[in-house]
Amino acid sequence: MTGPKAKPKRKMPAQKSTGASVAAAGNGGPKKPVVAAPKPKRNIPVFGIVIGVIAVLLVLAVTLTADSGPGSEFGEPVVAGDGLPFFQSTAGDIAIGLQAPVATGEDFAGDAVVVGEPGTPTAIVFLAHWCPHCQREVPRVQAWLDSGGMEGVDVVSVATSINSARTNYPPSSWLEREGWSPEVLIDDTDSSVLQSYGAGGFPYWVFLNADGTVAARSAGQLDIAQLEVFLNAIAASSA
Repeated sequence: MTGPKAKPKRKMPAQKSTGASVAAAGNGGPKKPVVAAPKPKRNIPVFGIVIGVIAVLLVLAVTLTADSGPGSEFGEPVVAGDGLPFFQSTAGDIAIGLQAPVATGEDFAGDAVVVGEPGTPTAIVFLAHWCPHCQREVPRVQAWLDSGGMEGVDVVSVATSINSARTNYPPSSWLEREGWSPEVLIDDTDSSVLQSYGAGGFPYWVFLNADGTVAARSAGQLDIAQLEVFLNAIAASSA
């Protein structure tokens, strides 16, 4: 007897392979299509960056114009003579006896002011509008001046270290509110006059004899009794 005839085997339709699967098969790997991950797109806000840069430049331009343009709170003084050594202490001050430099400039009204010129014993006070010690010194000294002050001695001032970003700006308005009567020379953006006189802490006093030499220097607030001691010493130089 013969058994039943075997059924012919069905041939499965051939599958088309992608390039990726062919490559995988060639490497002995599984025949699966490989899909590359899409690269993330970077959205660079070029327009926003440009606008931001322009805004910063405009702010900077306005600030610089406000600080140094016509009618600003900065002067353009000219300093003649050698600068004094950096101030360290009233006691043993090595600047004593040295000729002070002469600074020529203007006040807030545009009138000429000269500081350090020989001829009259002079007390020069350097004031920073943002300094709380200066803000206390000015009304105290002004009250003393209003009561008569001291004859034969000049008191002049230098508005220095001016900064529109700090408190009590502008210095012209501050000194006007206080009724400040001494002459005011406006320092420049580099505080050149202050630097030429040794750059002490504020308020910074420099006392000059009649011949323009340094008699004493002092940093910080002075009460009126202390101020008069210094003034009496330089007043005697004109005798």
